[in-house]
Amino acid sequence: MQKSIEARRQAIVERLKMARDTHQRCLSDVTAEAGNVGSEWSVADLLRHSSGDGYRTMIARLLEEDKPALASFDRERGWKQLTGGSLAKIDQALELATTLSPEQLAREGERGGKPYGVLDGLETWTAHFEEHLAQLRDEIRPREGLPGI
Repeated sequence: MQKSIEARRQAIVERLKMARDTHQRCLSDVTAEAGNVGSEWSVADLLRHSSGDGYRTMIARLLEEDKPALASFDRERGWKQLTGGSLAKIDQALELATTLSPEQLAREGERGGKPYGVLDGLETWTAHFEEHLAQLRDEIRPREGLPGI
């Protein structure tokens, strides 16, 4: 005998509450520093992956469209979107670095009580890309048996 819609809903609600409580317990003692390090997947990587955005999108389509044809996960398409999105972020930084006027580059505000300008932001953003590129090149690729770059 199939469960009723309400019984299924209640089971989902209970599972989600349990998942939330367990996540809270698992994360409560993790510092930002510890959450962003890991030999393979950091806690932050896991959290980004487990957001479930694809499921939310499918549910929205089911609610908004009549009998939508939902695609199964296409690993190749997902990989192209991920890599393309990553390169697009670098392109955005590059576009800002090359197109902003000297006056725009000189603009400043305050961050943490200290002067912080557009150039500081661009330098920090660039260093962020470089740091993670080094991880990809020097840690992840060798660990996964990919050739050196």
